[in-house]
Amino acid sequence: MSKELEKALETWANSRKEGHEQFIQLFEQWGKNFDKQIQEIEKLNNQFLKDVQGNLDYINKWFAKKENEFAKLFRIFG
Repeated sequence: MSKELEKALETWANSRKEGHEQFIQLFEQWGKNFDKQIQEIEKLNNQFLKDVQGNLDYINKWFAKKENEFAKLFRIFG
């Protein structure tokens, strides 16, 4: 009986070890995939910010120009 119990415990321990190793492999793969996705999101975010910044510069210049034009109008007609 003790040999059967010992064998059953050994089988159970090996099974747990295999499950643990499989879990660690899956977790490591998930981490790698997650890091890749974060890098892609950061890349897209940086490009978006560059595009928006370029547009903001244009918009700011446009409003500054219009502000100057209105200031001239108020000086002339005000």
